[in-house]
Amino acid sequence: MIGKLEFRKKRDFGQVINDTFTFMRQNFKPLIKVYFTFCGLFVLASMLTMLLQQYKMVNIFNTIGIEGNTNKFGLSSIYNLEYFLSILFSLATYASMSVAILSYIAVYVKKGNETPTIDEVWGYFKYYFFRIFGSSLLLILMLIISFFFCVVPFFWLFPYVAMIFPIMVIENGSLGYSFTRSFAVIKDNFWVTFGTLIVVWIIVYACMSMVVLPTTLFNMIGMFTHKTPRMSLTLTMITTVLQSICQVFTIMPIITISLTYFSLVEQKENPGLMERISNFGNTEKPIDTRPEEY
Repeated sequence: MIGKLEFRKKRDFGQVINDTFTFMRQNFKPLIKVYFTFCGLFVLASMLTMLLQQYKMVNIFNTIGIEGNTNKFGLSSIYNLEYFLSILFSLATYASMSVAILSYIAVYVKKGNETPTIDEVWGYFKYYFFRIFGSSLLLILMLIISFFFCVVPFFWLFPYVAMIFPIMVIENGSLGYSFTRSFAVIKDNFWVTFGTLIVVWIIVYACMSMVVLPTTLFNMIGMFTHKTPRMSLTLTMITTVLQSICQVFTIMPIITISLTYFSLVEQKENPGLMERISNFGNTEKPIDTRPEEY
């Protein structure tokens, strides 16, 4: 039987990917419970605003297909209130998911690889949510700007930005400290970190695609089988709901970046090794005397 997964250890590329699935398998039920407890409301709000947005877009598309007149639909028809609300709630969903899963991992490590309770995760969640949500707005703006500079800066910043949130929660760091610290942690390991994140995101998008692909294909087939292009409102709504449900797959890269963080810190600073050496010979489980940071 495989023992509880230890975060504070060095890992190579393959071990990070394998241990991501191991941790998910060992903690599947409590992780899902944490996800729906702390992220469910944001997922629901995001889904509802996206449904309203898609409802309007389908009606606009079908009207254009029948009338062939695009002049009556301006930018306000596309970039409306529902559009911006869907973006806002999508960001809040990812922020809440990042905080919830990282809080779970932080408590898990602090308790010596024991499953956290909802109350313990809540103590971290309420402390870090607004810090990470506000930081995510600034970081996404930075990534958008970098994307327009020949795309290269976007991919170069990607692993550093991904590493910021684990540092903020696990080390209780500010945005400035976490940003600087991410460069120090990833230094000399950029390509390994970048490659690990790319692989896990490919897996995530493949899983999402398999779920939403059938309704998407049926919708496309329906569009081209009519004399005038028409989108199915029912299929579009089902696809939107499935996309919202599929956000649960993004738990995976959060676990992956956390494992990468602990691996790189262990490689550079050996905190886990020093802790094991200090506890060598103890027959009882060491007591964590660090103060609570709720």
